[in-house]
Amino acid sequence: MLSGSQIEDAFEAIAGSCRTLVDELNAPARGSMTMVSSHILLLCLHLWRSATLEETTTEAARRGDGPRLVGNFLQMVGLHYRDGWPIARYAAALGVTNDKLHAHCKRERARSPRAIIHERLMHEACTRLHQLDLPVEQIGYGLGFRDPGYFSRFFRKHQGISPGAYRHRARVEQAKRGPFYAAWP
Repeated sequence: MLSGSQIEDAFEAIAGSCRTLVDELNAPARGSMTMVSSHILLLCLHLWRSATLEETTTEAARRGDGPRLVGNFLQMVGLHYRDGWPIARYAAALGVTNDKLHAHCKRERARSPRAIIHERLMHEACTRLHQLDLPVEQIGYGLGFRDPGYFSRFFRKHQGISPGAYRHRARVEQAKRGPFYAAWP
């Protein structure tokens, strides 16, 4: 399944994991099962990396692979939506222009990159307002808003009501439904 060059690149790492597996299985010690499971995972990852001819994010973006580019963008948004990154920073990290990122997001998701980021922020804001008893200002700060007033305006623009009113409405609806047993220990 693997070409010679792929085997050579990964051989040392794979051999090291195999040696450790054999040693742990022949002379078990405290934590052996954890070592074995960890090295099996490492072995599988090395084999997977060797067997796949995945392109880097930048190469995929340059080739114009829209679904992969948008998928990578969504992952980056998941990591950095609280950081207030401008669209240009996402595009630079993906190795494309702002216009190319915008075009692919519109084609694949029917939304602009900014709308996707705002949607992620709103999802997290709603979740936090519903689940946490923190003041609205702290929730806004936790989402990267430096000004509580800006967070409230942003929330109202996207939800149609203030964060406090949203929280109140969500709690009233939860009280009507009854307790949520899945959250119990």
